[in-house]
Amino acid sequence: MAVVLQLPAVFIFENNGYGEGTGHDYAVGGRDIARRAAGFGLPAVTVDGTDFFAVYEATSEAVKRAREGGGPSVIEAKAFRWHGHFEGDPALYRAEGEVQRLREQHDPLKIFTAKVKRQITQEELTAIDEEVEALVNDAVLKARAAAYPAPEDLLTDVYVSY
Repeated sequence: MAVVLQLPAVFIFENNGYGEGTGHDYAVGGRDIARRAAGFGLPAVTVDGTDFFAVYEATSEAVKRAREGGGPSVIEAKAFRWHGHFEGDPALYRAEGEVQRLREQHDPLKIFTAKVKRQITQEELTAIDEEVEALVNDAVLKARAAAYPAPEDLLTDVYVSY
């Protein structure tokens, strides 16, 4: 429907290699989910979801397309699941040491730092880290201080009834 109506939408699929406890290779035909978008007439791209710059570039292009009336796009960001599917998931479906190996080889912060270390000083990186941490802490404090929604708002903006 998004293609038919040429909606200004960007659909981002984070492909972390698993569907709940089933490995991607076992459950999905084909390597790239983004390739399926062609069947719907959607422009699509697969990017390294651990690479800030790759994600930024793909997202920038998709947002530009949407804003210019080019309709929807799909971005498949291949990343990794650092934790189980749910809190307390023993992750018995994963090979021993898999998460540790992935953290060592594909840590998004290490990848980012390696790419910018010639253009930015450690002091600047530290300042960015501190600024981001302050923003996150502020958002958490605001969320915790916010009032809970009223029970009667439970069905607000729900457009289906059974």
